[in-house]
Formats: sequence, C-alpha cells, structure tokens
Amino acid sequence: MKHLLFLTVVPGCFCLPQAAAAWDGFDAATTNLVEITPDNIPLRDDTIDVRDYDTDATETCLVESVTRNARTVEVMVRAANGVRRILVMEGR
Repeated sequence: MKHLLFLTVVPGCFCLPQAAAAWDGFDAATTNLVEITPDNIPLRDDTIDVRDYDTDATETCLVESVTRNARTVEVMVRAANGVRRILVMEGR
C-alpha cells in the first residue's frame, strides 16, 4: 500500500506548473535592476518581457542586438514607445 501511494504522489509533483525562470541584469543607463523573460539568450527580432525592479513595471520589448562579452551579455532592446535600452545581463 505504501508503494502505491508513492507511485501516485511523486509523479503528480512533476505535473505542477513551474514558475517561469528569468534572467537577471541591469539597465546600463539607469543601473536599475532588471530581469528578462524568457530565461535564455534572445536572438535579434525576438520579443522579450523586461521587468524593472526599481519602477516595478514590466514592458514587452523587441531585441535589436545581442553582444556577448567575457562576463556579460549586452542586449539592446526597443520598447513599444521607441525608447532604446541596453540591458547588461549575467554571462551565459
């Protein structure tokens, strides 16, 4: 009976929705902490969500360029209002 309970409870744990992972960094102009979703290196013309921790706002941006450096990845994005930002993200 213990084994039957184990076989039904444990697989059920893997079916629960997982929180979306985010990638941490900062805005180069303002030094505000940001995170982008999804949690992978975007490609040019990808759409990403940028959450700014200081203003507690999230906006969807278009990726214009991605530059990998020795320890960081610089992601240049353009918001819907046309404002360009350079996000310096943790290296991958």
